[in-house]
Amino acid sequence: MAGVLDDLLRGYGDLRRYLSKRLSSEDAADIAQASFEVALRYVGQNEVQSPAALIFHVSRNLQIDAARRRKFLPQQLCEDETGDDALDRLGRTDVTPERECIGRQTLDQVVQALDGLPPRCREAFILCKLNGLSYEEAAHEMEISPTVIKKYLVQAMKACREAAL
Repeated sequence: MAGVLDDLLRGYGDLRRYLSKRLSSEDAADIAQASFEVALRYVGQNEVQSPAALIFHVSRNLQIDAARRRKFLPQQLCEDETGDDALDRLGRTDVTPERECIGRQTLDQVVQALDGLPPRCREAFILCKLNGLSYEEAAHEMEISPTVIKKYLVQAMKACREAAL
């Protein structure tokens, strides 16, 4: 574990330098720290060939998630308010036991819908939507055409949508 931790720490330093060239110093520090924490938990439970590569991969995913969240921030929040207070108000939700129960039931229904899909369709969904592969990468992995991948994804998304409604 000591060798893995050393590799992870080296990867953390490399990631900080890389991110500081592309992001603000605060964002670079936050993403690097979060990436290190996720990678550290992961290597504690799994065997990893390259911890340094893992931390860069985690960082990329965190940056994508952050970009998605920014995309959905209300425009008014971005224009009218700044600071932590605005983000705190945005992050608060009224989670009630009823809403939590409904959410769990919906998730169970979606999982059942996915389990009911044909195996190849489910595999295409997992590769593209959960593992983040492109149509072409998934097609290469499954040894089928990208067009078939698209058809499988339409079928899977339709099943998810019907289960969630």
